[in-house]
Amino acid sequence: MKRTVFRETYLTRSYTLRVLKLLTGLVALCLVGCNTSSKKRAMSQSLAEKERGTIVVPALIRTEGKVVRTNLKLNFVVLDFGFKRLPQVGQQLGIFRLGKKIGQVRVSGPVWETYTVADIVDGEIWVGDEAKLK
Repeated sequence: MKRTVFRETYLTRSYTLRVLKLLTGLVALCLVGCNTSSKKRAMSQSLAEKERGTIVVPALIRTEGKVVRTNLKLNFVVLDFGFKRLPQVGQQLGIFRLGKKIGQVRVSGPVWETYTVADIVDGEIWVGDEAKLK
């Protein structure tokens, strides 16, 4: 076949059309995918509104720790939170022993690794007591 200006123009046009069709198809797929995820989200929100039950928080998100050291003279405790979320400075935590609230502390810092320091606000706190977000 001879190379002519018309033949090259035709090939260029067909290549351009193929690319445009491919891009149009990809955009359509993306829009359909985005639309279905928003429908799923709306459906899960409507189900959550209908079911007014107890909210369950996974253990890794809860703020719960144990008292590992106490200093009654300086009025502070050291709390260990393990793999759970550390509280922020200024948050108040309830101190529980055998399921009963026996005191309260306020996180004062410093925070390092899984430990934090808290000032005793109320109660007599012992090593082994549990600290939970108020």
